[in-house]
Amino acid sequence: MVAIASGEASELDLRRSSAQPAADVLVGLGSRPSGLTATEVTARLARVGPNAVRDHKARVLGVLWRQLNSPLLALLAGTAVVSFFLGEHTNAVIIGMILAVSIGLGFVNEYRAERSAQALHARIRHTVTALRDGAPAAVDVTALVPGDVVRLQLGGVVPADLRLLEVVDLQCEESILTGESVPATKTAEPLPSPGEVTDLTCCALMGTVVSSGSGTGVVVATGAQAVFGRIAVGLGTRVPETDFQVGLRRFSFLLMQVAAVLTAS
Repeated sequence: MVAIASGEASELDLRRSSAQPAADVLVGLGSRPSGLTATEVTARLARVGPNAVRDHKARVLGVLWRQLNSPLLALLAGTAVVSFFLGEHTNAVIIGMILAVSIGLGFVNEYRAERSAQALHARIRHTVTALRDGAPAAVDVTALVPGDVVRLQLGGVVPADLRLLEVVDLQCEESILTGESVPATKTAEPLPSPGEVTDLTCCALMGTVVSSGSGTGVVVATGAQAVFGRIAVGLGTRVPETDFQVGLRRFSFLLMQVAAVLTAS
């Protein structure tokens, strides 16, 4: 177990913490039953970042790239260029105008939608009761850091991966992670040995819901480091092209080559 100095949290594995007594987990995270101080929270937040899987910002370049990244647009653009150099200036201008209007309308609509989603997300605030400076306080979920001591209440969503310290008839609905419809009964007792993440009865996982009872736990992992966060990040990665998309892209380039040959002959 690594002790923490200068208010920095260690990278304590959730599975490993499940096999350790709660007191040892607190020591490993540089925390205590009364929670962290404001100074410790500030230092850790700067180090590990907010408790969020990803930000919700409308990015101009990203939206523009999605509008431009189309084989059909590339085909029309190539046709316009070839027409211009062959002296068909009118055709080139018409095609260029069609491209500009199509890209412009698509960009405006998508960017407005992303701005609306960003504004909606900024208005939504989720808070949780955490112990700060020895007293309970309503804390924004995104401001949680490893080592924070959090209280769980009936109906609340678990805001991060927690090693439970105390429980009172606590049960959590974990179907979002396990698919099980029956709530999992939780305990503060350590396991004999680390098991699968979904079998950690002394831990509460981000995104699950308290279906009965109450409890207190210390934050072990936040954001993309939590089990739910890793799944969300994996789902957010770029999906590989399907065979149809690959075929469409190749067919578009083939049409460009055929058009170039026909116009040049």
